[in-house]
Amino acid sequence: MLDLHANVITPGAVLVLGVGPGVIAVGDGQSVAGVPIRPDAELIGFGMNSATADSIARIRLESQDMVDPINGIDIAPGATSTVLNFWHWLHLKYRTGQRAVRAGTNVGVTAGHSLLLDYYPDGNCIMGSEAMENEVVPSVSTTFAGATTANIWLAQAYAPGTALPNGKYALLGSRCSAITQAAIRFAHADFKGFKPGYITADLNQAAATSWTTSSKVVAELNTCDQFVRISKLFNKPCVPVFTVSNAGTGLIMEMITPQAATPVVDLFLAKVG
Repeated sequence: MLDLHANVITPGAVLVLGVGPGVIAVGDGQSVAGVPIRPDAELIGFGMNSATADSIARIRLESQDMVDPINGIDIAPGATSTVLNFWHWLHLKYRTGQRAVRAGTNVGVTAGHSLLLDYYPDGNCIMGSEAMENEVVPSVSTTFAGATTANIWLAQAYAPGTALPNGKYALLGSRCSAITQAAIRFAHADFKGFKPGYITADLNQAAATSWTTSSKVVAELNTCDQFVRISKLFNKPCVPVFTVSNAGTGLIMEMITPQAATPVVDLFLAKVG
């Protein structure tokens, strides 16, 4: 099962890195910033969302778990960067200490949030596919009841206008709009404390100037089958499965943005039981 967490970070100026690992985002659920919720975690991705007026000039992952913890993974889009959201895949088994994402930005040195995505070798998941049988996409999008506050998780219950038939559903992914940069994750009793999720952006932003080759992976994840894509990338079951009963879906969507937004979300599901 995947598990996504966010820390609020204040970048340095241009190519100068700010201090990491930052402060746990409100509503996140970590105990210590940058430390996974269980020691058997494998970090499979890290990234950052920055406010619209403050593009990312440099970003770095530092961890004692790395073969080269001094250099880490250090990438510099540069002083002419228009990158506002960054993501990088990797394999890094947890051993000790805090994993820290640090960054430098080009304009206002505005606080954004770093993201750490861990994989755990258990949980109620399947591999899934881009063309699942019994796909269900409720016709009315879910609009969050209020606006996000910058770098704070906002929760919204998933309750389609027309109730879903009882059974088990695979959560394939989502499409989001009315946002800029963001991350989305999901909570359900069936997920046993894990919160699977991913970085995302506005559906309509795919052709915008901020989408450069450096953030191509973010664009690729702005689809309706993000969990399927992650499953195939790592050859691990990462599509979460949850139960719908007469009481409702029990599914909670959580989103975090670097600036205020009122997200609109469509979920793509497949009935699997």
